[in-house]
Amino acid sequence: MKKNKQIAVITGDIVNSSVLDEAQKSFIQNGIEQFMHEGILLRPRFYRGDSFQLAAKPMVALLLALKFRMEVRRKNEAADLRTSIGIGEVSSWNEDVLLADGTAFVLSGKNLDSLKKKDLNIIIVTGNKELDSELETYCYMADVLLKNLSSVQANMLFYRLNSLSQEQVGEILQISQPAVSKTLKAANWKVIEKFLERYEQIIEKHYGDSE
Repeated sequence: MKKNKQIAVITGDIVNSSVLDEAQKSFIQNGIEQFMHEGILLRPRFYRGDSFQLAAKPMVALLLALKFRMEVRRKNEAADLRTSIGIGEVSSWNEDVLLADGTAFVLSGKNLDSLKKKDLNIIIVTGNKELDSELETYCYMADVLLKNLSSVQANMLFYRLNSLSQEQVGEILQISQPAVSKTLKAANWKVIEKFLERYEQIIEKHYGDSE
């Protein structure tokens, strides 16, 4: 990885992890650590028990953050995931994400700590004030919906975020396609989908095909 390359760093922290039993914690941690995606540049590493960090291509960072959040919510809706995405440069590359450094890492880690005060569970920061203000607005709007998801709704969003069709989700859960459609509508899937689309437009405009 070249220095000054633009990447996204995702730092996450499980909220209300005390409500999870050991089996649920193991399921969530394994699901995040073993998640495979071509956009991941540095594998997720857990630290301080309930926190983790990874590096990814900017274009897929929000998608990954939402998938990880649904991984937590579908297992226990009383728990949640606080996530900070920092987009910036790399100054010191290391195959262990916890030992790498650069603007992206600083932005991600620093802004995770500010989320609790903002009463917000997701934020995207680039260092560009105008861009950050727009992204924060979208995050606030989406977060209101995500915080209120049931575990059933979160489970369906998880599958849709993994590009499964409504028919495929229905087959997995052994329910009808209309039932899937009804649950996705209640979960405001269209709003989440628009959030992802707008994020990708912004990244394409400002970062192009940068890793």
